[in-house]
Amino acid sequence: MDQLWESIYARLQRVTPIPDEEWAFFKGISAYRAMTKNSHFIRAGEPVDSIGICVSGLFRFYYTTPDGNEFNKSFCTKHDFIASYSSLLLSSPSFFSIQALMDSELIVFRYTDFQSLYSRHACWERLGRLFIEQLFVKKEIRERELLLLSAEERYLRFLEQYEHLMRNIPQYHIASYLGITPVALSRIRKKLT
Repeated sequence: MDQLWESIYARLQRVTPIPDEEWAFFKGISAYRAMTKNSHFIRAGEPVDSIGICVSGLFRFYYTTPDGNEFNKSFCTKHDFIASYSSLLLSSPSFFSIQALMDSELIVFRYTDFQSLYSRHACWERLGRLFIEQLFVKKEIRERELLLLSAEERYLRFLEQYEHLMRNIPQYHIASYLGITPVALSRIRKKLT
């Protein structure tokens, strides 16, 4: 367990220096959570109050239509923050679900507890700002890819980012993320090989 906390601490220290006493306080308001494959961190329509940091594993963020179709919006891996951030800001139920695609580990803390850290030390405000900037950039890149790139180009970008996790992501989830059918993905993969 100590190694898990050290891994997160080392990663966050690369973002902003966190004094030892601040890290001890953060550990006090956080908890370890093991997630089994296919379990949910958040389900659409449910209230949201927490943020997670992925220590290990893989998560998908997805929307579900009223008739049950699922559309993957994002994947998150080690050291990514995991949250339905707009729901936290709006105090509303989540618009999407977050599911573990493999056995995964998280450090979880309540959003209100994290907000209280802002007045404790400047490192937390910096970390919060950089977290939001990371989410914004990821969203903008995703939008640009969907609007401007061909399905083949989107797949090649996907491979650059997630190739090391391909065996853990079913092809139908990849197709959904790319905005194409599994048959179209199959054709692209065949063409590229």
